[in-house]
Parts: sequence; C-alpha cells; structure tokens
Amino acid sequence: MTAQVFKDFLHSARTTAKWHRMRHLLTPQDKLLILLHGEPDPDSMAAGWAFQHLVRPRVHSVRLVATQPVKREQNVRFLRTLKVPIEFVDAVPWDSFTKIALVDAQPHFFHSPPPVPFDIVIDHHPRRQASPLRCADIRPNYGSTATILLEYLLVAGVPLPRKLATALWFALRTDTDNLTRLVHTADLAAYSFLYRKSDRSMVQWLEQSDIPAAYREFYIRGLYLLDPARGRDVIYLGDIPQPDVCVHIADFLARFMGVRWLAVAGIAREMLYVIFRSGSYSVNVGSIARRKLEPFGSAGGHRDKARAEIPATTLAKILNLPLTDVRVEQWLRSVLLGTPRTRAHA
Repeated sequence: MTAQVFKDFLHSARTTAKWHRMRHLLTPQDKLLILLHGEPDPDSMAAGWAFQHLVRPRVHSVRLVATQPVKREQNVRFLRTLKVPIEFVDAVPWDSFTKIALVDAQPHFFHSPPPVPFDIVIDHHPRRQASPLRCADIRPNYGSTATILLEYLLVAGVPLPRKLATALWFALRTDTDNLTRLVHTADLAAYSFLYRKSDRSMVQWLEQSDIPAAYREFYIRGLYLLDPARGRDVIYLGDIPQPDVCVHIADFLARFMGVRWLAVAGIAREMLYVIFRSGSYSVNVGSIARRKLEPFGSAGGHRDKARAEIPATTLAKILNLPLTDVRVEQWLRSVLLGTPRTRAHA
C-alpha cells in the first residue's frame, strides 16, 4: 500500500482542513511546546514525536515535553530503543513558548488547569468538556492518536523516517491491543502501511516484556486476595514502588475464569492509582471507572481497560482520618462494590 493509496483510502478531507488551519496558525517566529500528559505511553510518545517532526520546518523551535518520567518497563524499552526526543521536566516553563500543543490528551485530564490555554489539541479519547481551543482535532472513533498523526504526515507530504514509522506502528498496535478493540478503518489502513515501513527486528525487541523481580510479592498478594467466585473484586496492594505494579497484577488476575471485572489499586507518589480490567466482554470498565471514581480525581478508559488517579490528599479529606491500608481498601470496596468488607493482607 503506497502513501497515495493510503491517502485515497481515507476520508482525508477532515485531516486536510485541519492541517490547513494548523499550518496557518503556526508561524516561523513561534516557539512551540508539545506537551504529553502524565506518564507517557507509546501512543503519546509516538504521536508527540510525529507532530514534532511534522511542524519543525514551520516554527522557530519545537520541544516535546513530559512532566512525569516513563517507568513502565516496556515503555522504557520503547523510549530508549527508538530514542524518542522527549524532555522530562519537573515544571513546565510556560512563558518560554508562544504556542502550546497537547497530544493524546485533553485539557480536562489535568488535576489543576494549566496557566495558559492550549492552542492545538490532537487526541482520540472522548471529548468530555468544551474548552476554548484555537484548533482541536479530537476523534474518539479512532483507535490511536498515532493514526491521526500519520494522516497529517501523509497529507503534508512529510517523509516518514523508519524509526518514527516503527514508533507509530507499535503505538497503534499497543493502544488497540493489536486491533482487537473497536477501531476505525483508518486504523486498519495505518496498521498495514506502517508495518511495511517498520523495522521488524526492532518491533520484535519492543514486544518483549520483562517482569521486575521486585513485583513477585505483589503477584503473591494479588493471588491471595483474589476471589474469582465473586465475579467482581477489588485488590488493594498498599504502598507500591510505581503505578505499573497495578497494571501488571491487573492484567494477570483478569485472566482467571470467573472474573467479570476487577480493580487493582495501590498508592505511589502521593497518588492512589486504580487499574481496572474486564474479564467479560459485556462489562465496560471505562464506564465503571468514570461513574464511580471521577468525582474524586481523574478516571476513564476503554471497555476492557481503565484507570483512575486520586490524590492522597483528597482521599485523606474524604476519610477525615489518617490513611491506612484497611481504611483505603474499605473505602474502595464501598465505592466500587457497595460493601465495606475487607480481608487480611498476605
């Protein structure tokens, strides 16, 4: 499939119109910030990198910035192998830029509103709030932001380096669970196009996933606490070294027969992380996460996978008591399951 066939296959009128607006919005004098929200995953890293590659010739300077480090093992492998040019900062120097772009996220994702408005937003998550955006391209029917950025690169006629193609393909594959989620026809075409452009040996290396030895005790604890006969369950791990622990344990436990859905939670960096997984196609954990936990922090996701983040300070105010494992687990079970019952930890 050539680039021209790919463009002809897509309904590219929207992309063409959006690109026309963006390229007139950006000037050769602009110092552009491309911001990634939270801990970047392959889709946000690849999409941000692609947007940087797209607009670099049109602006004075462009920086790709994230405020949280990459900690998940497979994502670290992705970042290091492909050498994605991301800068990690503790605080964003907002005054250093004349234009701000947000990729693979939306303004309402932030716990505290940024001090300046976003000029450009490109994302594939559902639009939840109307924000004053000069140029927004939000496509919730797309499986990944990587697909949207590939359309922009092709419409603009920008050459696609092999490493960037590999990053976009792996991002699309990861965000759609290898196209097993509901995806757009554009995602299917992008998957085929990018696969031909990718470095296959690098893809094989990226697909490997190691489990840190330090996670062993959390696997044991999760197995001890899981009760598949309940159909739905909440597993509270207590203090964890990083949020990725909950992701590993949730992916593992959701595979047990009898599990309809579960939530695995833990506290790291003064934040309560709750990772949802569905064990049944009829259960939409993204909806459960938003309905149950969004009033307390940020929450959302897809039908089969979702995530919530609640500041520990917010949780302490809700409980009006010092945070202990028993109190946090009791609160989670009450909110998610309607029962405060707790069990002894392993």
